[in-house]
Amino acid sequence: MQETTAEKTSDEAMFDKDIRGYDSLGELADLLEGLDHVFIRQKVMMLEAVTMGCVEQKNIYTVLTPTGDAILTCREVSDFKSRCCCNPLHSLTIEMYKGTGGGDGNDDAFFTGVGSNAVQSDDDALYTAERPGCCCGKPGLCCPACTDSCTDTMTLHEGHCKGHAGDLESPQPLLMVRQEMAYESPFHPALEIMPAKKGGANSGFAKATHMVNGPMFFGGCVELCCSSNWIFSGKTSKSEEGRITKQKPASLEDAMREMLTDADLYRLDFTAGMENSAKAALITSTLLLDYMFFERDMGVCKPTVGSGDGPGCSTTICNCYCCGCVCPCTCSSGNNNDSHKD
Repeated sequence: MQETTAEKTSDEAMFDKDIRGYDSLGELADLLEGLDHVFIRQKVMMLEAVTMGCVEQKNIYTVLTPTGDAILTCREVSDFKSRCCCNPLHSLTIEMYKGTGGGDGNDDAFFTGVGSNAVQSDDDALYTAERPGCCCGKPGLCCPACTDSCTDTMTLHEGHCKGHAGDLESPQPLLMVRQEMAYESPFHPALEIMPAKKGGANSGFAKATHMVNGPMFFGGCVELCCSSNWIFSGKTSKSEEGRITKQKPASLEDAMREMLTDADLYRLDFTAGMENSAKAALITSTLLLDYMFFERDMGVCKPTVGSGDGPGCSTTICNCYCCGCVCPCTCSSGNNNDSHKD
């Protein structure tokens, strides 16, 4: 026992004393008690699918138990203009409700602002996830991750927070998920999980305790035949504590969903003995990586209009990560250019 105590670093001792975030995840941690894995399913938004992403709707995610029971519903709150002009880099908050709460079943009514896609004011929200985005202090999200304004983040707050991303009223941060800088992880996407310190919203965050590391190539046609794994591990120990799997289609219906929409299915695996608070951090990390890496895929195939003699099709083979930028590898067919004809 004396040797174990002596092995504690000064940083770990500081965490024991100053960290607030992981101890305050209460109800969400209770919902995950005893589960060795959960699923996160993104809802297909019909108008968005029909218009091939030209009309961008607010995302809805459901956290499901292995038996298919909903334990958490996560509903995006964002501005229509920024969502349609800046997606998927736009500013947003996500309200998290127990079970299937937080909506009235009218998930597609966004033109009028009616229904669950309107700005939520429901104080029953368990948590609020805040992503500043390019509309609020992060103008360089499409650039190499060299400064704070170029790195994506998502902060999990306790309860319902009124206001907009970057300007929340009385925020109560629990933890932050932050994209690593380009020099820290140049060729593989990596996210750091930093718990909030005690002392209120202005106390900042402690050093990262966990990491999520992903593959260099992901998305596109690769998604149709291969699942991509994102490893959740300790920051210093590097030992795997959990895993996020972007699942490949299991049926023809799933394949069509993958090809024509950006609605995704994730499986989150938890190792034996994993803290429930760390499970909650893994859910927040999954929401952020979906916006960062998979929302930019509006289906594997999409129609294109060129200068040739007919419509064409652009197919995303895969996405490549480099220094904070996501570079699509695509091929196109159709749109023959008359200038190449004899």
